[in-house]
Amino acid sequence: MLNLEIKPKVGLGDILFGEIPVNLTKMMGEPETAEDIRTDDDLKTTILSYPEKGITVFLEGLVEPIVSNFDVDNKAAKLFGVNIFDKTEAEAKKLMEENGYTLFEEDEEEWGERRLSCEDALMDFYFIDGKLQAVNFGVYIKDDGTIDRDV
Repeated sequence: MLNLEIKPKVGLGDILFGEIPVNLTKMMGEPETAEDIRTDDDLKTTILSYPEKGITVFLEGLVEPIVSNFDVDNKAAKLFGVNIFDKTEAEAKKLMEENGYTLFEEDEEEWGERRLSCEDALMDFYFIDGKLQAVNFGVYIKDDGTIDRDV
């Protein structure tokens, strides 16, 4: 059974940020879709979609891509031991504050979702009509392909 515990700046369950693709496949299986994106700085991003699991995994790197970001819409996901998809925006913010995260930004996205960003956790919560739709969280990857844990 897949562990759906969201761990800010650490990973999702047993899948840690910095994991290499071959190990990710052993844990998650083959993705339904995989899309490669190249940016101006030659950073390669691969987006692996697991819609049946409610998870999208982002791999980044100049040479060997590593897990850098997750987008989770699985309603069974937990954050700090509680089901985050049962929480309102105010409750999600309070939960983050109770766990030491205090830098927030709120915005209305042009596609209609309301975004609550917790900048010191590198985490975004997306709400529609007050209901949590997805949690996106990640880490920064340095030019040498390692995780920047100081951000």
